[in-house]
Amino acid sequence: MHRSLHQVWLITLWLPLAASMMDIRNSSTDLVPIYRPYLSNLRQNPAIFSPYVGGQDWNMCCKLVVNESLVIQNDTLYIRPGQTFFTGTIETLEAFPRFPCGATYNGTLAAPHSQFWIPFSWCITHCPGWPATKVYDLEKWLKPMIAFILPSLIFCLNIPRRRQLELPARLFSNKSIDISGLPLFLLKLPLASFIITVDVIIWTCVVFSAASPMITSGIYEAILDARVMTYLESRVKENSISVREKAHMLLSVLIGNLDIEAWDSSRLFVRDLPGHCIHARYDDARIARRHTALSIQSQPVANTPTSSQANNTDTCNSPRSNATVNGFHQTSYSTKQLREISTIKLKLNAMLSSQVGFGTSVGAPVLFYIASYIWSVYEVREELGSYVTAHQLAAGMFWMTIPHIALVSCLLLAGNNPNIWQNAVAETLLAHGNRDLGGPPRSGSTDLESNHGGTGGDNSVELALNGQRTINQYKRFTSRIFDHIFTLAFKESVFKPASMWKRGSHKAMWIMKLGDEYPYLRNMREEVLENSLEKDLWTSSFYGWALYFVPTLFGIVVSYNTPRPGFGCRSIIMLAYVASQMFLQMLWLLRWYFYNNGERENISKFWSTVAKSTPTRYLWYFSFAFATFIAALSSIGGTIFSLTNVLTNCFCAIPARYWWDRWSNPEALVFVDDATYEQLYYAQKWWFPAGVAGVVFMTFVAYIGWWYQRSLRHRFHELVDQIDYISDINFHDEERRDVESIDPAGG
Repeated sequence: MHRSLHQVWLITLWLPLAASMMDIRNSSTDLVPIYRPYLSNLRQNPAIFSPYVGGQDWNMCCKLVVNESLVIQNDTLYIRPGQTFFTGTIETLEAFPRFPCGATYNGTLAAPHSQFWIPFSWCITHCPGWPATKVYDLEKWLKPMIAFILPSLIFCLNIPRRRQLELPARLFSNKSIDISGLPLFLLKLPLASFIITVDVIIWTCVVFSAASPMITSGIYEAILDARVMTYLESRVKENSISVREKAHMLLSVLIGNLDIEAWDSSRLFVRDLPGHCIHARYDDARIARRHTALSIQSQPVANTPTSSQANNTDTCNSPRSNATVNGFHQTSYSTKQLREISTIKLKLNAMLSSQVGFGTSVGAPVLFYIASYIWSVYEVREELGSYVTAHQLAAGMFWMTIPHIALVSCLLLAGNNPNIWQNAVAETLLAHGNRDLGGPPRSGSTDLESNHGGTGGDNSVELALNGQRTINQYKRFTSRIFDHIFTLAFKESVFKPASMWKRGSHKAMWIMKLGDEYPYLRNMREEVLENSLEKDLWTSSFYGWALYFVPTLFGIVVSYNTPRPGFGCRSIIMLAYVASQMFLQMLWLLRWYFYNNGERENISKFWSTVAKSTPTRYLWYFSFAFATFIAALSSIGGTIFSLTNVLTNCFCAIPARYWWDRWSNPEALVFVDDATYEQLYYAQKWWFPAGVAGVVFMTFVAYIGWWYQRSLRHRFHELVDQIDYISDINFHDEERRDVESIDPAGG
């Protein structure tokens, strides 16, 4: 009796469970019309041609996975018994009646979870290789090229360069084109276009690979420009700095990007300016100076004013001569000096104004770049879950580094074209016997330069020795080959601009030369350069780091969450680029810090000697070359891999945490269905916000660059107008005695 009651209790307990198990269906007839077209006549080998050169058909691989999980028999769709790829049920398939391969976003997050998973071993066995991008599939390769890559190539043209690929002059004949010369012209035109295209591509590779030194050096130069002008602004109404010193400082801001060999020409440019300081006797000194300017307008202007020996040797500590102008008894400039000052003012303002403005050179192109970027962000909202859209968005943020380099290079006051300076100083150089405008100084010009004081003669000898060493090096076969292929970008000019990654260090060397040339400006060199060296290097490094790290970080965020969360091939490529740029930036900082700071007390002689030794120098060059190679491989190579679809393969489809044990780890799975709930969720959570953040960041950087350059230009023009300012003096007892010691008559 007890046993029969126990059996009845068991039957009562399992009846509901048995009934529920009978309700679980393993088949469906409603899904047959959807799945039959895709599962009929499948190829067992999904590759169209060799999969290792791009012949794999990834969509066919997905269909094979579905076919391994589902089967159609007697007009009914069944789940194959014993299959392990499909993790869902017939109910979940019927809830979302669509074929999983190639599914798209339907406007809502209502989508099935990822249900078709295959182990890495099955994937690499049945679907090896990668699917090459089809030529007719324009959305995958032409769209990102037009939206991001081609605009970046245009931005590269605004970045200063020292050399470029030689374009033979014979390709551009000055003869008129007639019928007989038309075939030759048709051959020359594509050849010239090909050379220019290769040149731009090479320069783009260089810019993208060496982004961090370029940005850091440019920001460092901008900081030095601002410090020089701040120093002048704090002393412009004092009589401690002469007109010649002020003009030379402002001139160094404009041409400090040229090689230091242009220093002698800058000395000649300001040679005829007063080298002594002027004091006014009364509060109406500005009125007196205005009367002086009005009086010289009625006098004829000499062709080429020459300075006297007194003007060349006067300093701010030398005795000052008195002059009476329209009844105002003051210490003032002579008519000839005022004329020379006015000429230098016009030239300085003209040199700055002749440069292309920030908005014209890079501001307007940035707006077009941002517009195309906004469109890509909009497409993210319309095509959530699309791998193509996500990778294009990530590539756009990755390539945003190049516009940032262009923004930095165009906010600097020093022009990229040395012909502007050559035109401004040509008459002066010819007047002093330098016929070749930049050749070795003649004996006459050398004597003239030695009268300036400082170390002009020693510099000439040193430059001559360095020039001889350079000539000997150029005689080498490899150097001659290189010089023939890559010529100077401005070969018509005798002055050579520095490369973008050397501009900051060149500007610092010009400031050093100012301190060597003018004893009073040694205080300026300490205040502008030496005392704030560590702070300026850290500041320029931080802002430079932000300009290449932040956009790359946005790209990493998108790639990290595509197609599933975790580091993969694309995100690791971007990480490798960031790491290489940080290493290049560190190398640039260390070299410049020890080069400029090696003799100071806070650097031990041991480390200074080690840093300047030959093995360290070779180690630095090797490290720089290796980091540049990694940067080029990750930036240019990564972009090529993305456009050609090389990264769509079994290895890159699993997160990096499974790479080491991918053959044995049961969690090393690849899902093949598209537009699943997980993909749509992460796309909505990360893709669109990252895209919006990228647009906002680049817009902010462009505005800050425009504002900063406008501010520097305005300050520069004001300082130029005030280089001959004469401050008013209230005569206290001590000051009166000083004046009477110079002028016993007392006025």
